[in-house]
Amino acid sequence: MTQPRVLLVEDDPLVRRFVQMALDPLGVSLVQCATLAEAKQALTTEVAPLVLTDLTLPDGSGLDLLAWMQACLSPPGVACRTVVFSGAIDPATQRRLESLNVWRVLHKPASVGALMACVSETLASPSGEEPAALAVAPLVSADPVAEFFGGNRALYEAYRQACLARFPQDVIEGDLAVAAQDAQALRRVAHNLKSVLTMLGEAQAAQCARSNEEWAAAGDLEPMQLGWQQLRQHVLLLVSIQGKN
Repeated sequence: MTQPRVLLVEDDPLVRRFVQMALDPLGVSLVQCATLAEAKQALTTEVAPLVLTDLTLPDGSGLDLLAWMQACLSPPGVACRTVVFSGAIDPATQRRLESLNVWRVLHKPASVGALMACVSETLASPSGEEPAALAVAPLVSADPVAEFFGGNRALYEAYRQACLARFPQDVIEGDLAVAAQDAQALRRVAHNLKSVLTMLGEAQAAQCARSNEEWAAAGDLEPMQLGWQQLRQHVLLLVSIQGKN
């Protein structure tokens, strides 16, 4: 039996790893893309029944991908369904997603169960069914193992180890963005860290990342730079604590 093809468009390698672990029991063929260009190339080669995309990408917005799919893929809304995987949906973006016939919105950070249920339902639902209403999910959980990993401590620990290995690179990328006063680059770093830290149960660090993302999005350089210093301290502290264990 052919495995259903699912295209994941997400620039954060830690989120891609989490999605891969979460969907492994479903037996889908997960194609991973880190940029808009990679996603367009993959869809040009072979249309996937389901595209799961973030909205914040290095070479544009996931909205650009959705508009391109609606204009260029045929037949629209039948051969390929879309699920937006994002941490923040404002009313204007929600209206745009509805106009682009997005099938579901899965809010970051999503649990293993929510991700599996969303993908299973999307692949199984009849193609003529209307998209569901968009809903907002809370940012932080008191028990990340129960909330995001279905109570699977081993899965949580495996993901945590992958995150800790990646964090030094995130700090380097954030430092480079601050040095260059590149607000958009720092926004992407903070955006990705916000979701990852929330899934790890690091509420204070996640809130710091959210504030940093907002300052960077507004182009407020001074609070952005000061906020990054606080966020990098949170991240490096997690790495140093792990190193002592």
